[in-house]
Amino acid sequence: MLDPWQLRTFLAAVTASSFRRAAKELALSPSAVTAQIKALEETVGQALFARTGNRVTVTEHGRRLAGYARRLLDLEAETRRRLAGGGPDSPALSVRLSESLGMALLPAVLPAFRHRFPGLRLTLATHSRQGLTHDLRQGVVDLGLVLGQPYVAEGVTVTLLHQEPLVAIVAPQDRLAGRERIGPADLHGRELLLTRHVWSARERLERALDRAGAVPAAVTESTSLALLLRCVAAGHGLAIVPRRTASDQSRAGSVCALGWDDEPLEATVTVMRLAGRTPGAAETCFLDLVRRELGREPA
Repeated sequence: MLDPWQLRTFLAAVTASSFRRAAKELALSPSAVTAQIKALEETVGQALFARTGNRVTVTEHGRRLAGYARRLLDLEAETRRRLAGGGPDSPALSVRLSESLGMALLPAVLPAFRHRFPGLRLTLATHSRQGLTHDLRQGVVDLGLVLGQPYVAEGVTVTLLHQEPLVAIVAPQDRLAGRERIGPADLHGRELLLTRHVWSARERLERALDRAGAVPAAVTESTSLALLLRCVAAGHGLAIVPRRTASDQSRAGSVCALGWDDEPLEATVTVMRLAGRTPGAAETCFLDLVRRELGREPA
């Protein structure tokens, strides 16, 4: 009998073409991944990978197994959802979204959602040890809302919801704080703070800096937008962030938001779902409320 956990490890290694990268994605040690793959190879009686140094290549037997493995795991996930009451009429909804996007949207979305579905069990996850694609395939979450660089994954549908303008933020005491808009030249000699939410606009930003001959003194990247907001509020650096996520701090006076006076910079908001899955009424309502809120101008 094929072990589901071994199949998940196998598919992670297939996607990553590396046991080490698969281990990082699954939050396992490389030796644990190797042991899982070896056990699976012993079960099926075939080599699934050809190993050359630190790189692994899927064999023909491995390619064949990959298709079956995905189907088996999808069937397992569907079975668990059905037994737990999942599907179009499920009494529960699980959503994966970034913390910054949730903070910007949920105060308006949640009351309206609860008016329609007062007793439904709603789970909001801001991160996952094994990734959004994995969670969608295994039925851990019903949909994911992604702010930043969109990506394509097998078996997952991606739909564009919104293009969020990016703004620059500085501390209230910064010399640029009195301006309404700034351009690339204003970033010259400044420390620039960036998060993954602006990676979809990274190429445009770098082109704008090159045209202006502007060279930042340093670039600091963080996976946490909240950390960068705190740094800017304390007077350190200049950050490029989604306008909606900076609106609360701007209204409170902890930072000043400045428009971008060049080629528009935008962060993409997408929704990700398992392909072929029928969304329920609660899921459809939640997404409609999110779409409506994203269509409104932030205060």
